[in-house]
Amino acid sequence: MSITQNGEAKFRITDVAEVLGVAPSTVSRALNGKKGVGARQREKILALAKEMGYEAETDESQSEKPVKRPLRETTSNTIAFVLGDIRNPFYVDLAYNIQKRLSDEGYQIVIFNTEYSLEREQEILLQADSENLAGVFLVTVQSESIVEALHSVSLPVVLVNRNLPMFSGDSVFADNFQAGYLAAVHLIDLYHKKIGFIRGPEVSSASSMRYDGFVQAMSNFGLLVDERFIFESDLKLESGREAAKALLLHAAEERPTAMIVGNDLTALGFMDECKNQGLSIPEDLSVISFDNIVYSSLKGIELTTVSQHVEEMSSEAARLMLKQLKGDTEHPERIIITPELVVRRSTMQAVK
Repeated sequence: MSITQNGEAKFRITDVAEVLGVAPSTVSRALNGKKGVGARQREKILALAKEMGYEAETDESQSEKPVKRPLRETTSNTIAFVLGDIRNPFYVDLAYNIQKRLSDEGYQIVIFNTEYSLEREQEILLQADSENLAGVFLVTVQSESIVEALHSVSLPVVLVNRNLPMFSGDSVFADNFQAGYLAAVHLIDLYHKKIGFIRGPEVSSASSMRYDGFVQAMSNFGLLVDERFIFESDLKLESGREAAKALLLHAAEERPTAMIVGNDLTALGFMDECKNQGLSIPEDLSVISFDNIVYSSLKGIELTTVSQHVEEMSSEAARLMLKQLKGDTEHPERIIITPELVVRRSTMQAVK
């Protein structure tokens, strides 16, 4: 490996990582004084980096203290919006409302669709950083790996609709535990005892917290969670159809009387397939979900749902980004949106 070019030292984080057999983000954290790197490994990284032409800007007395990586200067007015499924109307509403807020400040957003791939998220983060974009809004699939990648980039990042306790930056998200609890209690108040749940991936903080809220409500009211009617999905339209088909394999007397669905998009697929199979909603099966997307209120759908107040979430996300773009990176915020139950016609009292 050559570390010189035209007689001058050429320092590259990836070269240091390759020689030492560590991740580039580990090298970045060591060079910037961040936590998560052992003392001996930090010494090796700093020694090799210095040999390759890197000069630390902090004195030795500060080397073990976490140092906030400064944001690099940019002339770009483009901000990436990274999400799992661009077809989900909830994310479309988020992007639309964020763009409305940012356009007044001269910024625009460009959407990246990841298909809920962690690897794709990491690639986009690095791409946005290398192309000197102004910042990134990220709806992550959630993993400690993505936090490591977030700490390795030098552009403003705002987590949207996700709560990662290990991430030290700005984030805005709904109280998803409360959302799951609200949905379950609504059905319990309607005298439903056999309640199923179509949950999202376990790695998703939003999905996991909604399910935990449901389980807590069932426990509080002395009701059992029947694992036969708990389905894990990718929260797409088609996964709702597949869950409906799986549910309908059970005899009518064994089925739950109500279902909680992980989001409105999946609920639309679920209800459509139920109707195709001859089930009437809510007479045969009550359905409640989350997000309150624009289609939920349409006649013939009229879906009972738990709203995350998308406009408020969008406004806060835009504010957090603008705060960073104006240079305030020292005061990260975690904004929690209070969910709200929106009752329509897809739920009704269970037959006693």
